[in-house]
Amino acid sequence: MSVLVCWRCGTSLKDFPQPLVRLAQCKACGADLHVCRLCKFYNPGHFEKCDHEMAEPAREVDVANFCHYFRAQPGAYNPQEKTRADDAMAELKALFGDTNNGENESRKSATDKTSDEAKAKFDALFKRDKD
Repeated sequence: MSVLVCWRCGTSLKDFPQPLVRLAQCKACGADLHVCRLCKFYNPGHFEKCDHEMAEPAREVDVANFCHYFRAQPGAYNPQEKTRADDAMAELKALFGDTNNGENESRKSATDKTSDEAKAKFDALFKRDKD
């Protein structure tokens, strides 16, 4: 029998009491565990992402839900599969750059300079002559 692991990070869940409670979270990555992605009925190729005929479709497959048909599935972890959060982070980094490097500092100083120039023009425009 395979060991149950977190669907997001692959950490063993052998210390968790079964069945998993709705608010159970992985101790390593904080992912919700009572989710479609960890269920044996989860099928990403299915229109409603669930093969159980009585289950209501979940809005999000990686967020805790109240499904009564949930059955934890060993082997749900797929290291090649990215989560939506990983995809979103990659898109943000592509759009804005990595926030930990020096590029943003030069961008910030250029923005400050532009802001100072705009304020100086504004002040010059509305400055009253002292008589």
